Amino acid sequence: MEIMVMVAATVGSPFAPHDGSDGHDVAAAGSTRVTGYPVGAGRIDDTLTEDGEPTAVLLLMEEPALPGRTVRARPVALVHALRDGCPCPELVCVPAHDANFAALTGVRALRAWHADEGTLATVLHRLDPAHHWRVEECEDPAAAEEFLTRARQAYARLTGCLD
Repeated sequence: MEIMVMVAATVGSPFAPHDGSDGHDVAAAGSTRVTGYPVGAGRIDDTLTEDGEPTAVLLLMEEPALPGRTVRARPVALVHALRDGCPCPELVCVPAHDANFAALTGVRALRAWHADEGTLATVLHRLDPAHHWRVEECEDPAAAEEFLTRARQAYARLTGCLD
């Protein structure tokens, strides 16, 4: 499944392969050192989640994106996060046709890139420091796609814009 992600902000992250094969250094979970690939915070228009907002996305990228840029992406995980104790699901996506991320196909592959629950919470806090973030679990792409399908259906019901 390919989606269009509108990037709103970008921060550095420690996300990179364990083996260092791509030339990036690796930082420990929770580290303030940033040596991996950048992560963009964005949204998917024409979707509506239970909180009445467009679907939130964390987009792992080779280069930072300027706010307002749209990136063709594919989901690799559904993150069940809590923002100040309230559920705040986020999709983790990668650019759809970027060979650097071809092997990122699910949660196991993300963990091999240091994208575990603790590090994801650290990156979410970098993107939104006014809130306390905790990541409870991550699910594979099938759950992310199902979540996205429900969000598109909710948007269609609200707006009457059916595909």
